[in-house]
Amino acid sequence: MSEGATAISCLESYFGAVPDPRAPNATHRLGDLIVMMIAASLCGASNATEFALFAQERKQALSRLIDYDAAPSHDTFSRLLRLLDPEAFGRAFAAFAAAFARASRETPRGGVA
Repeated sequence: MSEGATAISCLESYFGAVPDPRAPNATHRLGDLIVMMIAASLCGASNATEFALFAQERKQALSRLIDYDAAPSHDTFSRLLRLLDPEAFGRAFAAFAAAFARASRETPRGGVA
């Protein structure tokens, strides 16, 4: 399994229970949008416009984790953020953040565990 596939399966284990509130014909997978938003947030993005710009400008880096043809628009991120169940997302993100913090403490500086 590739590094990207491993990372995505790990993220899906945290965010897979978050219900997708969008129409069945949505272009982008919910998990991919969440990965984009988390990566963008870790790099300082804080709103839908910045998430869309990040997804567009960092497509090459994000392609290690997810595959998408065109970056989602700011409207896509804005709509998702309005529709997502905040409690379900909050629980998933809290679990992810706690695991991320544990992994950060366990990984030696300058190296991979």
